Amino acid sequence: MPIGADHVHAAATVRRRQRQFVPPSELHPDLVTRADTVLLDQLFYATVNECTDPGCRPVLLDRVAGDARATHKLVSWACWIASEVYGGLPEELVDEDAAAKTVFCPSAAFCRLAAQYHNPESAFDAVYYACSAAQRRKAADNAVALVNGLQVWWTDFLYQ
Repeated sequence: MPIGADHVHAAATVRRRQRQFVPPSELHPDLVTRADTVLLDQLFYATVNECTDPGCRPVLLDRVAGDARATHKLVSWACWIASEVYGGLPEELVDEDAAAKTVFCPSAAFCRLAAQYHNPESAFDAVYYACSAAQRRKAADNAVALVNGLQVWWTDFLYQ
């Protein structure tokens, strides 16, 4: 079932990397039938596959950005993985000045959202709903790019 483009990205189509992280649906098995979880998985797999269709990732990112809850789930997933890899969230993911010095260079919106990662859910939710769709789109793009980069370069990703 295509959600964002005329083709589907799924576990069966993914290029194999050095490490493989589970997609958002596997961290939220109780929500696996939800359309936003399927959408997040497709966005992740399209990023990992480096899909060359010029409409694929942009359409998927636009769909994620339109839903604050989906963006929240995606950024939380990326923060959880980064926390596991680095033993906590590195300054380069939560501080805009430190982030600007990395090759990854996450957006200001991603840094603000990542900085809220360990806060209670209600405060975390408020930050997402305060973001514009454009800010959520950049944060979603950064989230999948972060996880993809960690798959390929592991801890060196932020410090290349």
